[in-house]
Amino acid sequence: MAPPSINQVLLVAGTHGNELSGLYLQKLIRDGVYQADRSTFQVKSTVANPLAVKKNTRFVDIDLNRAFSAADLTSDANEKRLAAEFVKQHAGNENQLIIDLHNTTSNMGATLILLSSDPYYTKMGAYIKQRMPEANILFEDRKSWQDQPYLCTTGQHGLMLEVGAQAHGSLKYETLELMKNLLTAVLDYIENTNLNHTVKLSDYEAYGYIEEVMFPLDIDGMRLATVHPTLCGRDFVAVEPGEPILATFLGYDMHWQGEETVYPHFINESAYCQSNIAMAMAEKRIVRVS
Repeated sequence: MAPPSINQVLLVAGTHGNELSGLYLQKLIRDGVYQADRSTFQVKSTVANPLAVKKNTRFVDIDLNRAFSAADLTSDANEKRLAAEFVKQHAGNENQLIIDLHNTTSNMGATLILLSSDPYYTKMGAYIKQRMPEANILFEDRKSWQDQPYLCTTGQHGLMLEVGAQAHGSLKYETLELMKNLLTAVLDYIENTNLNHTVKLSDYEAYGYIEEVMFPLDIDGMRLATVHPTLCGRDFVAVEPGEPILATFLGYDMHWQGEETVYPHFINESAYCQSNIAMAMAEKRIVRVS
């Protein structure tokens, strides 16, 4: 099947209002400091949750980036209203690819999050790894495209960029540079594919999301453990079966009970505190494109 011919990229920032890297990358585009357009497509920008940006908070009522599943797009919540408006305005645009820009408090470096293992995206991952060997390619493809709750899956084509570590509500030079470099590589891939330019690509290592690890709680809803100190700041570093992942306040460790090696990411992400998510786990996979 022929790859899609993309004639517009929609660059979305402020899906989470206190993640500033994407907002400032949009500013660099407006100021002419960063060139996003290519010969075969134009780049348009939008801010997804302006009120959350104004308040410098992740969201107003609910997480906008979990509000796009096909069911229940009607609600009084600020973010449900925004989701319905976004779908109405952007979901039907053909030949458009949505890039949602995020930063995380976790030490994930430059991470390209792909919601499909369609050849267009697997080859994109190969191209990014070739251009940025330090980048992480993370597939969250266990759900169908239609069942994904994310903003970038409202149309036919989309992905997320995640950079870190960066405190929410703040801006760091290093993470902004990571986002610029990762976005440049993605835009160049789209351009080369549109032009049918042949680029030799190699098989590569990527990660596939499998599950989340929750903090244990007491009867008052308070945590009984923290992320184990040997894991903090070590996103995408291998954890073997039986190795510690949580340290309890009673002095004993909780260990990874799975039978396979896993790779934690979104470790101790501050935005997940309310949900008591300690980290997400991924498996390593070899993606074959040759």
